[in-house]
Amino acid sequence: MKVVYTPIHAKHYPPKELELGQFVPFKETPQRVEQILQSLKSYGDEFELIEPAGYGMAPIERVHTKEYISYFKDAYEKWISRGGNRDGVFPDAFAVRDFANGGNETGGMMGMPGYFCFDMTGIIAEGTFEAADLCGGYCFFNNAAIAVRHLIETKKIERVCILDIDYHHGNGTQSIFYKESNPLYVSLHGSPDYPMYWGKGSEEGEGNGRGFNINIPLPIGTRDSEYIAALKSVIDTRIMEYDPQIIVVSLGVDTFVDDVVGNFLLTSDCYTEMGRIIASLRRPTLFVMEGGYDIPAIGRNVTNVLRGFETSFQVKQQ
Repeated sequence: MKVVYTPIHAKHYPPKELELGQFVPFKETPQRVEQILQSLKSYGDEFELIEPAGYGMAPIERVHTKEYISYFKDAYEKWISRGGNRDGVFPDAFAVRDFANGGNETGGMMGMPGYFCFDMTGIIAEGTFEAADLCGGYCFFNNAAIAVRHLIETKKIERVCILDIDYHHGNGTQSIFYKESNPLYVSLHGSPDYPMYWGKGSEEGEGNGRGFNINIPLPIGTRDSEYIAALKSVIDTRIMEYDPQIIVVSLGVDTFVDDVVGNFLLTSDCYTEMGRIIASLRRPTLFVMEGGYDIPAIGRNVTNVLRGFETSFQVKQQ
């Protein structure tokens, strides 16, 4: 299995985030990826590390607005120039878009942080929370959505499925594709929980996208058997019915029992079974790393998903 990795990720390491009104150590640390890398390397040549290829800004620009992208180019520098907190850009005000002059006014230099962000988690990493011009939950640019848009528009893939198994609902991914029939978006997530206002089963898409947005909210405290039953059910029915040519998995392991952010009770063995079930689709699959904040276990849990998938896939090929 090929694993795309670059050490450049470690340059992003903010010291703090705001949680329950208090500054606490930032959870989206480079150690997460390093733990995963260490675990994968322990399996020798089973995982082949490769450098990412460069595609320029074009794939990002197909998903995010030019104003949003432009904001991030120098947001921190402008923030500091006005005397802002050097630990990160923490908005003083948030634009409730329906009330912010019809959503057309960014509010100038000091208003932009709260216009392009919907929470105080602060500073980024992976990416299912950000929409075309709105970020939250450690995310700035939506990696899964960027990959999927590239597959659809450049590679001309007619049926892509996004399977989002991060603990949190991917409200940004949902928003980006809500009116489209390609991709099919499927999310299993904890509810009620962050991002609070999205992820209901009644959110089925609009226009051409109606019926192609599938939310499966699961209760706080969900255990292995309940999760596996829900995952298997949606794969055997809705996803198989869609007959995707490619699967893009938003892989979060913040569903783990000891995760400091999520509120499910899944064990490490459950991730192996997840991989096997996803492999049952028999489709080319891209895993995009998302959440997971229990540092001692993240490497094992991610590896279990990938090995569960790979070993099952190989056995069926034979």
